[in-house]
Amino acid sequence: MSIGKAVTASLFSALLLGGVLAAAPAAQAQTSGETGPLSCYGSAKSYSKPAGNRWYPQGGPYLTATTNCADINIKPNTTTSIAVCWLPSSGGSYCQGSYKTAPAGQWTVVATDVRDGTHFYFDFGSTAANSGVWAA
Repeated sequence: MSIGKAVTASLFSALLLGGVLAAAPAAQAQTSGETGPLSCYGSAKSYSKPAGNRWYPQGGPYLTATTNCADINIKPNTTTSIAVCWLPSSGGSYCQGSYKTAPAGQWTVVATDVRDGTHFYFDFGSTAANSGVWAA
């Protein structure tokens, strides 16, 4: 191999290797920024609310917030109005004062800054059947 070809091949290899190394930290940064939502949504559970009532689940066992998410999120299969109802350890229950619109196929934050271990259920704005996934 001539000296010119050897130098060209070496420079090309160095540029290629440098480009790969430079791209690696960018890919790493992008992935680590998504860790929170991915672990939250990755722990999502499915639900299926039958027609005839507004609540899921109805009558228990109720849902529980986990360390996976700081918020209560829902991703319905059909657009719906939704609120969260809380079950305090002192007994009884109370619900959010207004409904949020949760578009079909999109994650919607229904309640924020929810303590781990909090028991809750969903109050849908309709008695129509509804299904999808939730994460908390």
